[in-house]
Amino acid sequence: MIWLIVVSLVYGILVSLDPILFVFIGYTLNVSGIYLGMLGAIWSIVYITASKLLNRVADEGNNRLLILLSLLCLPLSYIGIVLVNNLTAILSYTLHAIATASMNIAISVTMLENTDSELWSNASVLQKSISNFSRGFTLLLLSRNILSIHSIFWLSFLSTVASLLLLPSISLPFERRFYKLSRDINEIGMYIKASSSVLFLDKPAVARYVFSTSWNTRSTVSLYRVLIAIATATALGDYIFTVLPLILKSYVTLTSMWMAYGIAALFSSFIVLLFRNLSIGRRSLAIFIAVARTCLLVFGLAMVRDLVTLATYIIFSSLLYMLVDVVLYNIFIEGSAGFSTANYFTCREIGSIIGSIVGGVMIGLRGDAFLIVAGAIGFATVLVLI
Repeated sequence: MIWLIVVSLVYGILVSLDPILFVFIGYTLNVSGIYLGMLGAIWSIVYITASKLLNRVADEGNNRLLILLSLLCLPLSYIGIVLVNNLTAILSYTLHAIATASMNIAISVTMLENTDSELWSNASVLQKSISNFSRGFTLLLLSRNILSIHSIFWLSFLSTVASLLLLPSISLPFERRFYKLSRDINEIGMYIKASSSVLFLDKPAVARYVFSTSWNTRSTVSLYRVLIAIATATALGDYIFTVLPLILKSYVTLTSMWMAYGIAALFSSFIVLLFRNLSIGRRSLAIFIAVARTCLLVFGLAMVRDLVTLATYIIFSSLLYMLVDVVLYNIFIEGSAGFSTANYFTCREIGSIIGSIVGGVMIGLRGDAFLIVAGAIGFATVLVLI
């Protein structure tokens, strides 16, 4: 699993460029909330398109080809930010979206094919934790002027070359197909056992026990509801964080923003490891996290006034989002047998599009209306999981 650790570190550096570029554009260029909302939406649209187009490539086991595509996009994205203006900023940001989508799918399919299905959940938590640590550490180095945006681009490029060399090839996609076959056989067995409860109709208590212990052995939730849940959960975060630079730029510096994001990512990477041994595929846990996160984002925004409160706000909101993402993702890969993971990432970005656009438009209202819409989006996640 050395490759997973290294590639997760590389991915963390790559995704650190997301908030770096977005906040840099928001602080450097004289742009409106609508521009930032559209910028975030365009990133997500490109990410979705790339994910859908590359999904078949991933399912066929061409993981290294995906890393190569990510590698090719990085220098082009860098050129766009060097010549930064309203147009090149969009081009740079969208090329970063392609690089991120390509590497994300490559890591996902490689992890699922090279890890025993019983360890998928633990591997998923480990990957997200390491990536967040790398992301947070990179942001902290940037905030302390140890690294610059330019050096992070080149570090990302060189480390992606290393990941291309280390990533194990997938000669024969097997693990996910075996898991799907095993799951289908188990469900047939559960159906047969549950059907046998009719033999005890003269004893209702026994019949009920046989049925419940054989059929209801696991709490299931429709995959469509999982996809809607991650879309709305993501929409809430992007609704607020898309316009956060505009809300806070008058009293929080650019380096403070990066430091806050870095601290949040580091903190989340350690805390989420504490949940690795929990039954993180439970719907009830996802509902609880969604409620807590909605309350935090809606009621906590008014308390953000300096670096300390900003860091606290971002830390806990990032942690809760990371947890709900892990829970929902593990429910999804269990239900889909690890196939079509791009559908999960696609719906997550659809939520980002919705949140970015609506947030960019609603920022003009501010006050109660802005927060009411945020609450409605957040509790939509809860309702779809109930």
